[in-house]
Amino acid sequence: MARFTDKVVIVTGSSAGIGKAVILGFAKEGASVVLHGINTERLAEAEKALHDAGILESRILKVQGELNDDATQDKLINETIARFGKIDVLVNNAGVFKKPGGTTTATENFDFVFAVNVRAVFRLVELATPYLEKTKGNIINVSSIAAISKSTEAGIEGVIYSMSKSAIDRFTQNINQSLMKKGIRINNINPGPFESNIQQRAIINATDAERAAFNEKREQLFRFVTPAGRCGNPTELVPAFLLLADEKSSFITGSLWVIDGGMHTWAPEASDLKL
Repeated sequence: MARFTDKVVIVTGSSAGIGKAVILGFAKEGASVVLHGINTERLAEAEKALHDAGILESRILKVQGELNDDATQDKLINETIARFGKIDVLVNNAGVFKKPGGTTTATENFDFVFAVNVRAVFRLVELATPYLEKTKGNIINVSSIAAISKSTEAGIEGVIYSMSKSAIDRFTQNINQSLMKKGIRINNINPGPFESNIQQRAIINATDAERAAFNEKREQLFRFVTPAGRCGNPTELVPAFLLLADEKSSFITGSLWVIDGGMHTWAPEASDLKL
């Protein structure tokens, strides 16, 4: 029997990048899954990927909507219960680097980023807790290496993003004790540089040339400041999610799992400097 047969797993932001890899991982291990995203085309592509992997339509629920909207959060929980009758695992993966679109003030950007990266996570945990208590389920929050080390992104956007992810770390470490009294485990995965859609959403209005230049500069930076010398592929994160969510990991709660190719340990060495 597959590891997550008869389990129900919600993965926010699962239409692309890390979330898409994670939801495929759980589905291939037998789970019924809740697919969430904003973009209609990417949602359809993720749903097709699930079908191509042999996942029956009866095991897929698709929810579309902005996560800073309470109605979307309500829909994720309520429609999951209506369709599957329970929740076993909540993966809070969706996140933003900055407010997309036109120029905003730093405070407007702060409000948007914290609404998605912090408030939505907090509220989804609140909404899911009564159901997770019944199944003795667990929660995995996707934080970032930026929560525990200085962001490689210059400017106030990097500061705000890092603050939001630090808040999620502290949330997980502070709420785990009270949740454990209800039989619910909660843990974080803090990825480093992975191929993801989060940065691309931040430059949604860029030209093709601007996007290509941005991505090349980003790749060069990560190759330099990551001991592994490259960005990670989202599929490399999947085993960690499956392990944390597995009932065999019943002694793991309140933890922060850093998976970053060694990026948080990087510091310039003499051989790196042109003196």
